[in-house]
Amino acid sequence: MSAESLEPYEALAALIERELQLVSERSFDELQMLKEVRAELQRTMPATPPEAARLTLERCRQLQKRVEIELLRVREVLLLELGRVRQAQRTATGYAPPRRRTSLIAATA
Repeated sequence: MSAESLEPYEALAALIERELQLVSERSFDELQMLKEVRAELQRTMPATPPEAARLTLERCRQLQKRVEIELLRVREVLLLELGRVRQAQRTATGYAPPRRRTSLIAATA
């Protein structure tokens, strides 16, 4: 098999490596654009990959697993940060002066 026929698989691996980098940087807008590029590349690939692409595809599988793990880490950090924000909001609300209730009915009617 020629190196030329392995190019799309190597390009796929490079895209997944870039995805991993973008997830760790929390560059989700760029990640979405890269996802579209990746989908287009995958549409051009044959349904059955050549045997020579096995190692590259295995590398892609491992990289994709790392992307998934990194996404889970980022999600966990974001959830923790959101919890801290909510706690701060509840604390600030406790220090706020009491609100004066206003009547919704006009007394002059």
